[in-house]
Amino acid sequence: MTLDYIMQLNEIETIVSILRLYFINLFTYYMNFKIINKSVVNKKWKLPVILVIIFLITIWCEYIKDNFNFVYLVISIIILIGGLFLINTKNKLGYSIMITMISLAINYTVFLLSASLWFLIFFNLNIQNDDINIIVSLLIYAALVFGFTKIKKFKKGFAFLQEKLKNEYLDLLILNISCVVLFTVVIMSNYDQILSGKITMMLVVFAIMMFITIQKSLQLYYKQKMLVKDLEETKEELEDKKKEVAELEKENLEFSKVSHSIAHKQKALEHKLNELSMKNEIADEMDLKDRIENLDADLRKETIVVLDKTGISEIDDMLSYMQSECVKNKIDFQLQLSGNIYTMINHYVSKEELEILLADHIKNAIIAIGYGDNINKSILVRLGKLDGHYGLYVYDSGIEFEINTLLNLGKKPSTTHKDSGGTGMGFMNTFDTLRKHKASFVIEEYGKPVKDNFTKALKFKFDGKNEFKICSYRYEEIRKEDKENTLVVENI
Repeated sequence: MTLDYIMQLNEIETIVSILRLYFINLFTYYMNFKIINKSVVNKKWKLPVILVIIFLITIWCEYIKDNFNFVYLVISIIILIGGLFLINTKNKLGYSIMITMISLAINYTVFLLSASLWFLIFFNLNIQNDDINIIVSLLIYAALVFGFTKIKKFKKGFAFLQEKLKNEYLDLLILNISCVVLFTVVIMSNYDQILSGKITMMLVVFAIMMFITIQKSLQLYYKQKMLVKDLEETKEELEDKKKEVAELEKENLEFSKVSHSIAHKQKALEHKLNELSMKNEIADEMDLKDRIENLDADLRKETIVVLDKTGISEIDDMLSYMQSECVKNKIDFQLQLSGNIYTMINHYVSKEELEILLADHIKNAIIAIGYGDNINKSILVRLGKLDGHYGLYVYDSGIEFEINTLLNLGKKPSTTHKDSGGTGMGFMNTFDTLRKHKASFVIEEYGKPVKDNFTKALKFKFDGKNEFKICSYRYEEIRKEDKENTLVVENI
């Protein structure tokens, strides 16, 4: 059918019609790629193939136009050029058809404008040569198409049509206007010359509307893009601020740990200095006899048990200081040493870390006893090789831990005794030390305060197991509050 039809192309009018339609199809295909800002041909060998395919599409469309009507022609161009565009871009079918409709509407509008310019030129110059008419009209059409694609705002295509998933409303608006333009072109092709003149004015109006809409759509798109950009920048700034706050909180936490540790050491040193100062004052005092009598009187008021010595001056000073704190609070303080403490600080925990462990947990025991009303006020510290491993056990007769405190141990600073100087940093330091040496920590709760026994014990074992568990008479109560099951709890 196609070959027979080609053989019949003898009339110049038919040849001109095919030539014009070929350029419209070619520039529609070209405009598709310009709209989405992509290269028309990425490989040189594809160009002749595409030109031939578009020529075959044009022959078929011309056949449709001659044997049916202009509506079928427009539909054929949209489907065939859209299909070719789909194959080369791998876009979705609906998106490819929409871009082709918009491109075809633009081309028909530009073609109308070029025809108007061509008419003015040849009417005024009275040129009668058909070949010149065809060439010049097509050159004007091509110049206007390329000129349109060189406009600054359209140079990189229609950005709002490139964002396929984010601009459905704009796509629909442009598509509707394109349909109106194509519909007007269809009407013009089926009415007489007088009516066509009126419809031409309508087409011009619709064309102007389309260009204005595209311009406004671009402005809205760029404004929206700027808003999105500002929002993303604000989000990035917020994330940076969050990271900065987190870093500051971490630094503050580390500073609190260090300050907490230094505070204990400072008090121990102050106690040592007071002892030395007292000795110097006694040595230098003229009335030595009276001072000794006063000192004896003070000693009679509070009987202080002489503690066993570890042989490590910093540890002994800390234990002595903690004993003096217990004396002030009328608490019986006992110390039991087992094994060689030098071995412990040389192989299992550093001298400084052991010093802070003693300070933190003896101080906590003093606070716990102070909050209770038990007549039994006593603390026992066991240090050295205990139950087959080196460790530190601290027993006291004070109140038990609050369950919320147990849930937060080692996770965040938590204390219920701020008014007594509690900061919650003691256990943060403790867990850092335990994790460092893979030591285990066991809390044993024996029962409510009684007059003849300890209520709890904190056992720090340098056994390499890195375990934390609670053995308590409140097993059921603690397990009930531990909704996330984060603790290892056993019944004692």
